[in-house]
Amino acid sequence: MSWNSIVTLIMMAAIIVLLFRGVSSPGVIFSVIPIIACLIMGFGPTQINGFIGDGLKSISGTLFLMVFAVLYFGMLHEAGVFQALIRLVIRFLGNSVVGTMWATAMIGVLTQLDGSGATTALCTIPTMRPIYEKQKIRPEALLLVESLASGVLCLLPWAPGLCEAAAYVGVEVYDVFLWLVPLFIFSIAALFVLCIPLAMFEKRRGAGMSPEEFEQMKLELHKPLAFPLGKGVAIFDGIVTLVLMASLLGGWVKTNFAFGLAYGILLIANFRDIKKQRDYVKKQAPMALELAFTMLGVGVLVGVNQGTGAMGELASWIVANTSSGFLAHLPVILCLFSMPLSITIGGSKNSVVLPAIIPMVASFGFAPVQVLGAVFATGVISANLSLFNAAPYLALGLAGVEMKDHLKYSLLPVYGFSLLMILFLVVTGMLPL
Repeated sequence: MSWNSIVTLIMMAAIIVLLFRGVSSPGVIFSVIPIIACLIMGFGPTQINGFIGDGLKSISGTLFLMVFAVLYFGMLHEAGVFQALIRLVIRFLGNSVVGTMWATAMIGVLTQLDGSGATTALCTIPTMRPIYEKQKIRPEALLLVESLASGVLCLLPWAPGLCEAAAYVGVEVYDVFLWLVPLFIFSIAALFVLCIPLAMFEKRRGAGMSPEEFEQMKLELHKPLAFPLGKGVAIFDGIVTLVLMASLLGGWVKTNFAFGLAYGILLIANFRDIKKQRDYVKKQAPMALELAFTMLGVGVLVGVNQGTGAMGELASWIVANTSSGFLAHLPVILCLFSMPLSITIGGSKNSVVLPAIIPMVASFGFAPVQVLGAVFATGVISANLSLFNAAPYLALGLAGVEMKDHLKYSLLPVYGFSLLMILFLVVTGMLPL
C-alpha cells in the first residue's frame, strides 16, 4: 500500500470520528482534514489549490440547487401551501405512523423514476417533513425511507450510476437490468415491509398521536386555512410547483434551471415589494449559508480525493492483495463489503475494483453481468450515506438533519438491507456461494 493510500485511510477515519463526535461543523471538517492530509502526502499549496478548484467545480451545480431549493420551499411554507398539503395527506392516511412511511416510500419510488436523487429529495422530503413533525416521527426516519427508495430505484437501466458501471466493464446496461429484475422487485417489496418495524421503533420513541390528539387534529381540518400571503398566492404557488415537479420528473427541464426560474417567479409573485423580498431572503439566509458552507467543504474533499488519486490506488491495492483462495467466493465477499466500499471509495469500486475482479472469477462460472449486477445493487442503496458525494447533503438540508445523526440512525439499517439483498441473491441461486 502506498503512502498516499495510508494517509487517505487515516483521513477518512478521522473525518468519520470527528463527524460522529460533533467536534466542528461538517464544512470545517471537510475543508481542514483533507488539506492537512494533502500536505502530509507531500503536495504543495499550488497543487492543493488546484485540487480544491476542481472539486468546487464538480459540486457547483448541487450547491446552486441546494440554496435555491431552501429559498423556494421556504416560500411555500410562508404561503401556507404545505399546510394545505398536510391536511390532504392526513385525511388519506389517518392516524398511522406506518401509513406515513408507506406514503414516503411510494413518493420516493415514483420520483426516483427520472434517475435523479436530487429530484427525489426535493419532491419527497419537503412534502412529508411537516407530516412527520405532526406525528412526532424523527426526521432521521424520513431520511432513511427516502434514501432506500432512492437507492433501490438506482437499479433502473437509465440510472447514471448503473450506466457508468456497465461502461467500465464493457457490458450492456439493459442486460444488467434484466438480470437484476427479480432483485429489483424483491427490494421494492422489502422497502415497504421495512416500514413496519421502523414504525414500531419510532412509536416506542413516542411517535404517533393519541386518539384524542387525532380527533383534535380532525377538528382543526375543518377550520378555514390561514394563508398569510393570500389564498390566490397559495394556489398560484401550488400550480407552479406541480408544473415544476412534472417537468423535472418528465425530464423536460434541468433541475438547476427549473428551480432558479421558479424561485424568481414565486419571489416576485409572493412579495411584490422589494423590501419584503429582501426581508424574506435575509430570514432564510442563515440556513442557506450553513448548507452552502457544508457543500463547499464537500467540494474540497471531492477535489482532494480526485486530485491525489489515492482512492484509485487504494482500490487497486485491495484487488492486488486479494488471496487467490477466496476467488471462488469473491463475488459474494465483495457484495458483503459493497456498501462500506461505496461509502468510502465511491466510484473507484466500479471503475477499478470490478474491472479487475471480473476476469479473475470468470473461470469459476461468474458472468460479468452477474458480478456487476450483484455488487452494484448491494452497494448503491447507500448512495445517500456517502460522505464524499454532494447529493446527500441536499437531502440532509431539506430534512434539517446533520450527517452524523443520519449515519447513526441509518447506517446499520441500510447495511441490513444490503445483507437482505445478498441473502436473496444466494437463496434464489442468482449468485452462488
